Parts: sequence; structure tokens; C-alpha cells
Amino acid sequence: LVNDLLDRFMRAKLQNDNTINNINNDKNTGKKGTLKPAPIHAVDLKFDELRQLCDLAMNSFAKQKSLLRIGIKSFLLISSEMLPITICADTHGQFRDVRCILNTCGNPSSRTYLFLGDYVDRGSQGIETVTMLMCFKIKYPTRVYMLRGNHEDANTTLIYGFYDECINRFPNDEGELLWHIFMMVFNMMPLSAIVGDRVLCMHGGISPHLNDITMIENIPRPSIVPPYGLMCDILWSDPDDRYPGWALSARGISFTFSSKVIKEFCETNNIDLIVRGHQLTADMFKGGYKYFAGGRLVTIFSAPNYLNMKNDSCVLHISRKFKCHFTIFRPIFPGANGAQNGKDTETQAAPIEGY
Repeated sequence: LVNDLLDRFMRAKLQNDNTINNINNDKNTGKKGTLKPAPIHAVDLKFDELRQLCDLAMNSFAKQKSLLRIGIKSFLLISSEMLPITICADTHGQFRDVRCILNTCGNPSSRTYLFLGDYVDRGSQGIETVTMLMCFKIKYPTRVYMLRGNHEDANTTLIYGFYDECINRFPNDEGELLWHIFMMVFNMMPLSAIVGDRVLCMHGGISPHLNDITMIENIPRPSIVPPYGLMCDILWSDPDDRYPGWALSARGISFTFSSKVIKEFCETNNIDLIVRGHQLTADMFKGGYKYFAGGRLVTIFSAPNYLNMKNDSCVLHISRKFKCHFTIFRPIFPGANGAQNGKDTETQAAPIEGY
């Protein structure tokens, strides 16, 4: 089942009039390589196979703790079989752009990926996006890791599109049943990950209830997203220096936290860097990422031209030597006779020394 689905996802008919310009090209010839984007039409998926896939994914997530540990230190050395790792944040149903990430950065058979959640809602292909990643996660359980985002939640998907996508794709009772099945999978997803005991990753942020990162391991699953508390904050909180310390979030849920809070948390827990998604602010439109608290936290966003906002997106790579760099995906907008907005994506690497 998994191999068949992956074959369909990766071999789906591609657009002939679009290419992706990869500016990591041959410097000797000056020629740009081309990568064709994934389709914008729906992949042929059957209800029964999606239900079976969700069962497999739920069992796979159930074997993991709420806090994933990737590349654990041992005798002052870092286990390198999980590195390098590519960290991706919000993709929001932009299936072709996830395909672009995989085409550009490497197949999960030979490269480790960590996804920070928000696979569904707002974009038109949430089903394809989340099920393709679940297939990779099942096939390569030590290469592909998936965390839960605030949009992997019943209340949120009812409002922002994934529920409607399910019932429109599968009419009668199948669509609503499929949505319920996806919610069961989402309720089992891990919540956070730590890479090499040094880099803490989650969708939203830290919490005033989080004194020690081991507390995350004790969050029970399966679980719905509560309206407050540690689990809620991991999915919903944001950094913000407009208010000192902790403050109630303008989102109407969870908190914001200042640079001072971040630095104190990192020092207490021996963390070098916090990596999170969840936000696309105006100063991230160029580059797709933003550092905070003197480089102790970085927000990344992996959906280019999100809601037609013409923004860049990025993924973060961590090397075996624990150096970080980004691959930036930049929407290009040809003339009226060219591709539609956001269907072409230009990529470039932006090396960053250390953190």
C-alpha cells in the first residue's frame, strides 16, 4: 500500500509549462538546472486505502514518545546516522511545494527530515500533503519525523478548510468519516523533538509551564488540543519582545514570550537553538526565516506564496558538524503568458555559520 501510494504521489503527471529554477547550478556552464513542480490536480486516492494508511500511521506514531530524540549524544559524540537533517515548517496543503522540497533537498531514503506540523488547512491539497508525508514516515521511520501543529486539530480544521476538503473529495458519509480518522491520527502525533541534545524543535514555542524539556515526554497521547496548558502552548505560543516576559497572546489562546525568557530557558536546559514554525511575519517575506533572542530561536516557514502573499519560504539544514544553513524557495512571477503565481519556485542556499 505505502509503496503504491508513494509511486502515485511521486509519479503524478507534472505540469509541462512550468519549471523550477535551481540556482545551485553548474558555475562552469552557467546553466540553470530545472526541476518540474508537482501537479496542482488531485492525486487519485481511494477512501479504503486512506483509512488503511491512517491506521498504519497511527501505529507508527504510537511507538514514539511525545518528545522525539534525534541524534543522541554518546560519550561526548553525536550519533551522526540521523544527520544531516532538514527541518521543514508549515506547508498548509501546498503539495507541489512539498514535492519541490523533496526534489531539491533529497529523497527521505537517504536524508533525514523533521516536519514541524501544519500540513493541512488553507491550501487545496492537504490530503495529498499529509498522506504523502505519512507514507514516507511509515516507510522510513528513522528518517522521517512528523510533529503536530496547531492545525492538526479538529476545531481548527473545521474552520480553515481541511474538513471541507475531506467532504468535497469524498461525498456522502465517507468524507466526514475520513476527517474523523485523520483527527485520530493527529491526536497521536508527537509534539516536540530535540536534535543532538542541542536543538529543540516544535511547532509553536515554549510554555510558562515548561521548566524542564523532559516534561514534554510525560504529555499523554492520544490527546485533543486543550484550550490551555503545556500542550496548547507547544502548538500555539509565539516569541514577541513587545511585552516583557510572558504575556497573553493576541491570538486569543496561549502566550507570547520575550527574548529574556528564551535565553533563560535555553541556559537552564542546555539548549543552543530553538527551531519553530507557526508564523509568517512581514520581515520573513524575504528569506522565509527570522532569528530572535540573539540567535537562540529561529522561526521558519515552508509554504512559498502563502495565500498569494508572494513570500519566500525556507527549510533549515543541520550538518553533521552542527552547522546550520537554509535553502530558500522563492516564488517567481512570469508575464501573463507564463505560469500562474507561485507555481514556479526558485531555490538558493544561504549558508549561516553556527547559530
